[in-house]
Amino acid sequence: MRVAYYNHTSAVSGAEINLMVTAKHYTKAHPIVFAPEGELLDRARKDWLEVVPLPSYNARLSRNPFRLAAGVTGMIKAGYQLSEVVAARGVDVIHANSLRAGMMASLFYWRHQIPVIWHLHDIPPKGLIGKAIRLYASHAAQSVIAISEPVMKEYQKLGKRVHLVHNGAVLSEFSDREKAYNREKIRAELNTPQEGRVMTIIGQIAPWKRQADAIRALHTLLQHGEENYLWIVGEPKFREENERYLEELHQLADQLKVKHYIRFTGFREDVDEICCASDLLLLCSENEPFGRVIIEAMAQGTPVIATNGGGVTEIIQHGRNGLLYSTGQILELVQCIKDLQRMEPLRRLISDNAIDRIKERFSIGQAVARTEQIYMQAVSGGAGIGGEIQETKGVAK
Repeated sequence: MRVAYYNHTSAVSGAEINLMVTAKHYTKAHPIVFAPEGELLDRARKDWLEVVPLPSYNARLSRNPFRLAAGVTGMIKAGYQLSEVVAARGVDVIHANSLRAGMMASLFYWRHQIPVIWHLHDIPPKGLIGKAIRLYASHAAQSVIAISEPVMKEYQKLGKRVHLVHNGAVLSEFSDREKAYNREKIRAELNTPQEGRVMTIIGQIAPWKRQADAIRALHTLLQHGEENYLWIVGEPKFREENERYLEELHQLADQLKVKHYIRFTGFREDVDEICCASDLLLLCSENEPFGRVIIEAMAQGTPVIATNGGGVTEIIQHGRNGLLYSTGQILELVQCIKDLQRMEPLRRLISDNAIDRIKERFSIGQAVARTEQIYMQAVSGGAGIGGEIQETKGVAK
C-alpha cells in the first residue's frame, strides 16, 4: 500500500515530527513524502524515506478578502500539481498532514480519484472560515484523523469518517548509564551546572506557547531562593509575530535579571536526550491540541508539568503521571515545580507512572496500527471504520 504523505510546507514543527516518526514504523504501508524542498525532505532523506519534491506554496488563512483570494488561487494551483504527481506515482491513498494540505489534496479528487485522509493537528479556526472549512471537509475528505478530542470535536458531524488517533511515542528508554552520559554531555554543552536543577520547555517559539510564563516562574523561584536553570528549546517559525516574540522573551529575561539562568538552544533534534538531561519538562501552552513533547518526555520518565486544557488532559492524570495547572497562573506553576523538587516520593511516582502511561496508551506501535487500519478502510472504499476498528473514548487502540 503506497501512501503519499503530503505536507504543504518544508518547515518542521510538531506535525512534521509526528509524520517522520510514524512513517519510519509502518509495517503495511510504504510512505512517500511529498513536500517542497527544504528541512522536511532533508530529514526524510536521512531516514531513507522515499521523497517527491513539489513546488513550494505557503498557504495562509486570512480575513483580508484580497489575501484570501490570492491564497485560494495558490491552493488551487498546488492541488492541481499534486494531482498530477500522485497519479503518476501509483499512490493508493493520500495522507494530508494538515488542514491546508487536506484542502489542497481534495480539490482535484475528481481528477486523481485517490482517497484523501486529512490529519488534523490543530484545533480548527472559529467563525465563518471555520464553518466553511468544516463544510468543505464534510464533502471532500474520505476520512479525517484528529490527534485529540478537542480537535475532533468540531468534526463530529462527519460521523464514522472522523477518527481519534493520538500521537505515538517511541519507547526507547535509555539505561541509567546512558541517561547519566546524556545528562553530563548536554549540561556541559549548555553551560549548566551538573548538579543544578533544570527545567525545560520545548516547542516552536510562539505567543500561544507562552514561554514567557516559564521565564516568570523561574524569576519567582529565584526570588524565593530556589536556584533553577531553564532551557528554552525551539525556534520561531511560520509567522513574523513569532520572531518578535523571541525578541520579547530575551527582553523579558533581561528585565527580570534572569538571563544568567536561561539557555535559548534553538531547534534541537535530540529531544529524548534533552529530556534525560532535564529534571522536569514544562508545557505552558494555551489550549494545546495535544503536546507531542509531553509523551516524548514521559516515555523517558521525565516528570511533566503542563497546562490544564486542550488535549493535555487526555495524556496527564494530575498527581498520578504528571501535574496540571491553570494556564497563565504563575504561582500555581511555581508551586507544582516546588512540589516535584521537594517531594522525592511524588517525583518517583510520577516518573514511573508516566512510562507506564505511554506504554499502555500512547506508544508508536498503537498509533501506527490504528493509522494503517484507516488506510486499508479508505482503500477498500469504506466510508468509516465499521466493525473492524473499535474506538474507545479518549484512547486510541
